[in-house]
Amino acid sequence: MTDLPDLCGRPLVLLKAAPEPDQIADRLTGGPWSGLELCLSPAHVAEDSALDRAADAARRGLDGLELAVTAEAPVSWPSGAFVRVDRLDDEARRGIERSVRFAAAVGSPVLTIHLFTPLAADDFRSGEPADEAEVERFLRFYSDACLAAGVTPLIENVPPVLRMRTGGVYLSPIGGHWRDLLAWRKRVPELGFTIDTSHAGLFRTFVAAYPSLHELASDDELDLTRYVDELGPECHVAHVSDAHGLLGEGLPYGDGELQLDDAVRQLGRLVPYLVAEINEPDPARSQLMKAGYRAMERALQSPETTRRQARRIPADQFAWHTVLERRDPVPSLLELQEQFGGRRALVTGGGGSIGRALTSFLVGFRPERITVLDAHEASLIADRRARDALALERIAHVLCDVRDSGRMEREIANARPDVVFHLAAYKHVDWAESFPDEFVDTNLRGSWNVLRAAEAVGVETVVVASTDKAALAASFYGKTKRFMEQLSAYAARRAGGRRIAVRFVNVLGSAGSVSELFLRQARAGVPLTVTDTGMLRYWVTTGHAVTLAAHGALLAAEGPVLATASDPLVLTVGELAKRLWSRTGGEGEPELDVVGIRPGETLSEVLIAPGETLGEERRQGIAPIHGHVPTAAPAWVAERLPSRGSPEEQRTVWLEAMRRPGLLSPGAASGERPQTA
Repeated sequence: MTDLPDLCGRPLVLLKAAPEPDQIADRLTGGPWSGLELCLSPAHVAEDSALDRAADAARRGLDGLELAVTAEAPVSWPSGAFVRVDRLDDEARRGIERSVRFAAAVGSPVLTIHLFTPLAADDFRSGEPADEAEVERFLRFYSDACLAAGVTPLIENVPPVLRMRTGGVYLSPIGGHWRDLLAWRKRVPELGFTIDTSHAGLFRTFVAAYPSLHELASDDELDLTRYVDELGPECHVAHVSDAHGLLGEGLPYGDGELQLDDAVRQLGRLVPYLVAEINEPDPARSQLMKAGYRAMERALQSPETTRRQARRIPADQFAWHTVLERRDPVPSLLELQEQFGGRRALVTGGGGSIGRALTSFLVGFRPERITVLDAHEASLIADRRARDALALERIAHVLCDVRDSGRMEREIANARPDVVFHLAAYKHVDWAESFPDEFVDTNLRGSWNVLRAAEAVGVETVVVASTDKAALAASFYGKTKRFMEQLSAYAARRAGGRRIAVRFVNVLGSAGSVSELFLRQARAGVPLTVTDTGMLRYWVTTGHAVTLAAHGALLAAEGPVLATASDPLVLTVGELAKRLWSRTGGEGEPELDVVGIRPGETLSEVLIAPGETLGEERRQGIAPIHGHVPTAAPAWVAERLPSRGSPEEQRTVWLEAMRRPGLLSPGAASGERPQTA
């Protein structure tokens, strides 16, 4: 068995190959090289004879050479089933035993296996957490088999999205965070670690974009240096490659976003084997891998220049998804990457809580540019200060009011977005009753300005944020939002499609929401201010709201002009207050200050109005709304708005249009009774 290298000198840098004669021969050309990591495929562990052939090929290829060798188990078994650490069936036992036998036969001191339980997107969202008893049983069997053969068992961190060379998208509830590896080593102390730099980089990027899917609040503590600090003392192998965005895995050294030179020097002090694990276009060739090998050698020989990432203000760690007791929707990542990768987007109301979260999500797909537009200076400044340098390279912050048609035309023309998310709006129901002119100016005149400016410069897709309160338009605020939906449908007909209004519901934790107020009050230990404990509302997390908007852009290309959340949770305001009280450590029943329903509010919300039907969920978390969206009122406005009229003159036209019957939701005038939450 090959001994571990002495780190008083320097670690060994290895190339990677399958135990096939052509790959081994290719890797050994152009040397000298320190060694190889041999990665088994399902075919290699299908039968004892196949394993023997793989071991013989490795021994013949390396015969007479003083090279280090490490081994890695397959990611799936011969049947096609993934190597899941919560599934120790007969095939898994045979696969583990053969993988261990291979490692011992080729003289590898270690064997690496991925710490994951791959699930398809639907199973991930609806499935239970990994069965810890089964995971422990698997890892103990794996560990015992390795130790019996004189091989050290290693577990490797995994990326957030597992494409597994099959074209599918899979996710694992365990294995992405360095804490997972530490936790399982605590239960099975014989385990060591393999660190994959690309996987760590991708996991951090995903959590920065969409933290709640992995039940985290932010990407704090997930930079690559932290992985090395935490796992390095018990790490035997490091797989080194670059990463980009959410899906760019195993990239050539220096072609991504990681500071690999710094990481390699840090790893070099702790880890015996560094493997150039780079995805080659042709696995039989290793040009990029060998370039990575040389880059690692240079990094190990160069002076220490490690720069620790500047610490940011920690994010609020409250886990809103736990209030709903279920996972957020899984984004349609491959479609969204095609929609946003390398393209341009603009977000109005981008300084608000949903706008900020949406921008963070879009940044993960590495667009060319995101223009974050808002009229609230403090919100824009706060957003800019909260973002790291990598994100700011792709973001332009613009201080602009959607009410100003001239500015909107110039800014949208300047930004040249492919997609516009129009989130800017006033949203408090009772204030709409008190200040109707302000709501008309922002929600209607502002939306008209955005839609017209988008049409003028040929924006491909516009997603307009509406609300469930638009379904019946019972309040003045609801009427403005219902009219916004009609404006969007009217713009779709004028622009030839790809204009969609998406009805949001109550978003937990959003700025100014009752849920945010409850959280602050519960933490302070003061009575929770409740309008009416029996008031029924639909609820989603910010993460769900983000996917609702992003998936809306995909849905718009398929024809629908109206959509909404497919499965929001229904809770009374009193139930929500109790859940938040409990999850902040409160005991017993919370003390409530019941203030009564405010002007414009109703006891129950309606998601789908009479005359409308909710279609099938096409992507997680969103479904189209079928039904006629009248556009007579927008057409009436378009004919009468003065082209150069003052804001007051324009407001008069909008207010008159608000009184027109075309604004009513379908069926409302016929006396049909809608289904309430």
